[in-house]
Amino acid sequence: PLPGPSPRYTLAQFAEGPSTRPALEAIRAVAAAPGQRYNPLVIVGRAGVGKTHLLHALGHALKSSGLARVVVFDGKEFVDGLVGALGDGTITRWRQRLRRADAFLLDDVGALAGKERSQEELYLLYNLLLESGRQMAFTAAAAPTQLPGIEARLATRLAGGLVLELGAPDREARMHEVERLLGPGAVDPALVDYLASRPAASLRDVQQLVPRLLSAAEERDTALSIDVARAILEGTTATAARPPRRGSGLLAPGGGAIRSREKMIETWPDIAERLLEDWN
Repeated sequence: PLPGPSPRYTLAQFAEGPSTRPALEAIRAVAAAPGQRYNPLVIVGRAGVGKTHLLHALGHALKSSGLARVVVFDGKEFVDGLVGALGDGTITRWRQRLRRADAFLLDDVGALAGKERSQEELYLLYNLLLESGRQMAFTAAAAPTQLPGIEARLATRLAGGLVLELGAPDREARMHEVERLLGPGAVDPALVDYLASRPAASLRDVQQLVPRLLSAAEERDTALSIDVARAILEGTTATAARPPRRGSGLLAPGGGAIRSREKMIETWPDIAERLLEDWN
C-alpha cells in the first residue's frame, strides 16, 4: 500500500496561535473542498516549525472528508522509490500506483534538488493530478521559486497555488505546546507561563525543552515546578529544595572583604597581642 498520513500528527495536537492560525484555516478550507481551493498548498519554513506535522494533519483531514487514497510521501522516499523502480524495471507500475491517488502530499520537495529524473516524474504527476482536480500539497524550506536545484517549470507549478510561510511560534502557540507536552496533570499556570515565555525559534525547541526538564526533575526525585525549572535552566537554587540553615549565627567575611584591606574592621582589646615583630 502507498504510505498515508502518520497517526502521530493531527490538527488537534498542533500548537495553534496567531502565527500558525492562517495555515490551520487553509488546511480546514482545503479539507472542506479538496482540489477546488488552494491547489496545490505549499507550506514553507525553517526546520522544526511544524511543516511535517501540518502536512500529515492535512492528510488526516482529507481522509475524514471522504478521500480514500491519501498519499503522503517524504521527498527522499519519493526519490528512492523512483530509483528502485528504474532499477528493477517496474517504473510503469510505480507510476500507476501514484496516479491512482485521490490526494498527493509530498514532504520536503527540496530533496529532489538536482535530480532531473525525479523532478520530471513529479512534473508529469503534478499535471495529471491537477487536470483531474485532485488535491496536492508540499512542504519546503523556502518558497518554490527560491529553492536551489529545482527546475523553473516545476517551481512555477508549485508556486501556482497557495504558499504559506510558517515562522517562529508565538507565545500562544508555545503555551499550547507546553500544556500538551506536560499532559493533563499540568495544573501549575506559573510553570506553563514561565516555559512559554522562553524564546524558541521553532516548535521543535519547545518539544525538546519540556521532556528534558521532566527527565531532569525525575532524576532529582521531585515534581517539575517553576522553582525546579528555574534551577535547571538558570542555575539557581530551588527554594523548596533548600535545607534549613543552622549555625552559630556568626558570618565569615566574604572573599571581597579578605582581598581588600580597606573593607576590614578590627577590634582587638589587647594591643600587645597585635605585635607582629619585636624590634630590638
